[in-house]
Amino acid sequence: MTTVSEQVQYESRLRFRYAIVAFTAAVLLIVSQLLQLSGSQSPVSEETLTLLTENSRSGVDIAGAALDMLGLLALASLLFWLHRSAQARAPQLRSATRWTASTGAVIAAVMALVYTIVFTIKAHQFATTGDQSWPQADHLFSSAIWYVPQLVLELGNLLLAMGVILVALSAMRVGLVTRLVGYTGVISGALFIIGVPVLTPIIQGYWLAATAVLLAGRWPSGDPPAWDAGVAVPWTPMQRGPDQRGTRAQRRQRVSDQEVLAAVDKNQTPPPNPGAGRSKRKRRK
Repeated sequence: MTTVSEQVQYESRLRFRYAIVAFTAAVLLIVSQLLQLSGSQSPVSEETLTLLTENSRSGVDIAGAALDMLGLLALASLLFWLHRSAQARAPQLRSATRWTASTGAVIAAVMALVYTIVFTIKAHQFATTGDQSWPQADHLFSSAIWYVPQLVLELGNLLLAMGVILVALSAMRVGLVTRLVGYTGVISGALFIIGVPVLTPIIQGYWLAATAVLLAGRWPSGDPPAWDAGVAVPWTPMQRGPDQRGTRAQRRQRVSDQEVLAAVDKNQTPPPNPGAGRSKRKRRK
């Protein structure tokens, strides 16, 4: 059974590492989505044009899928560790949440790359053989090889979205992240299902970057107290005062000094009051 102090020491050693993991995931996911939005795009959603366009940009899409896979694997590690830290402060949280999040991220990561590779192979086959007609394109799209990777990918995205939302809410409720970071994580999770081409990389990138700043102990309004306390402490936004400035070690030292002074004051005998015991005389008019 891990004690509270052991849990805090364990997290203190790993917080900066996972800050790097969060920032790396933010960069990889943003770059991968920007790559998918760049380059030539099919002007209309038509099968022959889609295959020909994909054949011309296959290298960009495979590179984007590879970066997306690495970013999702980093995200899986972050979600697992963050929910584990939240559960240490609220044992009623279910372990299935972090397993759902990490498993969904791994499935989505692998299947996104597999689906992209299959798509580029079929697009190259269409562009280099046959007459590039609509019946040929329809035959390729009707093949069962399309549906299995796509269905598994959708399942991974669904599990990932649910996991991100639940982990963000759990971390926010115990006070490990601020409300801004928590609610942005909820929106980011939903965007794994209902992706918006422009907003998705911005919101998800901000969420992961903000999480990295918070884990590194550089949040502008101060470090959430739940990290140092080792128990659930709901986050309340406060303006940093003199007692909240400095490094974590300096803040702990100030708290220790204040406790020592308070203990000394309790043991001191209060000075005698010369006016004690005397009755007050009423003034006569």
